[in-house]
Amino acid sequence: MTDFFVKLASVKRGGRDKFYDRVIMEKNKLSRRKILHGACSCAGIATLFRIPPALAATLNISSRYSPRDRKRAVRPHTRYIVLHTTEGREAGSFDKIWKRGEAHYFLTPKGAVYRIIQKSKIATHAGRSMWEGYGPVDNYSIGIEVVGFHNQDITDSQYKALKELLRQLKSVYKIPDERVITHSMVAYGSPNRFHPYKHRGRKRCGMIFAREDVRERLGLQEKPRIDKDVEAGRLRVADRELYSFLFKTAYPSVPGQSEAAERNRVIDKNHTAWDIARDQYDSPDTIYLFPDGRSYSGSEIPDWGRIPSGTRVELESGPTSEEFEGFYIVQQEEPAAKIAGEGYAEKSTVYILPSGMVRTGQEMNSRASTRRILEKLPVGTKILIGYVYGGHVKKNRSASWIAGRKWNYPSTYYYLPGGKIISGDEIDDSSIPVNTLVLFQS
Repeated sequence: MTDFFVKLASVKRGGRDKFYDRVIMEKNKLSRRKILHGACSCAGIATLFRIPPALAATLNISSRYSPRDRKRAVRPHTRYIVLHTTEGREAGSFDKIWKRGEAHYFLTPKGAVYRIIQKSKIATHAGRSMWEGYGPVDNYSIGIEVVGFHNQDITDSQYKALKELLRQLKSVYKIPDERVITHSMVAYGSPNRFHPYKHRGRKRCGMIFAREDVRERLGLQEKPRIDKDVEAGRLRVADRELYSFLFKTAYPSVPGQSEAAERNRVIDKNHTAWDIARDQYDSPDTIYLFPDGRSYSGSEIPDWGRIPSGTRVELESGPTSEEFEGFYIVQQEEPAAKIAGEGYAEKSTVYILPSGMVRTGQEMNSRASTRRILEKLPVGTKILIGYVYGGHVKKNRSASWIAGRKWNYPSTYYYLPGGKIISGDEIDDSSIPVNTLVLFQS
């Protein structure tokens, strides 16, 4: 056998068919399968295929598929790779991400890589997101969660493993370096009381991977230089400091202001609740400790305009869930325009009232009786922004007929006759009750 491979290694490089012909001539008693198996086990044969040295790099990777993997839909195509930082320690971060299927890959500080969701399927890693007009980005991307923090360097083992993982994925999906992006680049926020427009700055997650020296160590030579969604007016910039960091743009800001707000976590005249907690500012898991000793959760704040200076903000540690992120739940009576901003009366804004009534913003604004509701939305109202009111499932009108390929996307919601709301990756198309309302992203 050794003599055979010596002869095989000396075969002149050529096309694959020509290669097979010469191999068969040398050893016609072996099947092609055995020949290839033997060839792959011989280091010298690698040169015959012109295999780059990087292919020999090892990657410690194993499958730990999420219980959500089985029902996740296959992506229509793959355009991006999105890099995340867990903002928490390994164990707690893995448990949450694995349970909810919020990444395709999870990378530990020691360089071990776990598959969470099959790379061809949708993982809910980016939530409310857009890039180059594509959104949500989950539907067009692979998400990689790296254990670490947005403002801290990763380990040497992580650099080595992530570089090889990126090399493989870029090769499989033909993704150029500039489409390897960060969660902080693609995430955007819905209009709220602090920013009454769709805005960048919702997440700082993964921002370290925008640094050119970090990208160079990962084998990435190019990066996005502009945010096309901001340039086109689809989004505005809420965090100018972050935007400048990501794109090296001379955007007027106070240097270090946003980072200081997150680090100190104290509200003052320069730092609002949004500056510190971002989209988690009104979460029940976010706690506000007033100077006088009183404490409130984000869902209990009586008046956002009168939070006293010196209030400390305690945030939930670890990665926050991207699941059901499309919903805004009204915590106190106030105008729809104050919550949903400029798009409060649009067709793509959907209101689910506590009474069970579901209407689009356009429908609500077309009648005097419902316009009055928009002026003071009742507590418990659920709002979806950027969605299609698909209508109700009937015997001759299935969910897949209504929403097409998006019927089982995680971002598609089903409002069941009893009032329960579930997502597309929890639904079975063959057993959806008649009169279930289908809501999917536009």
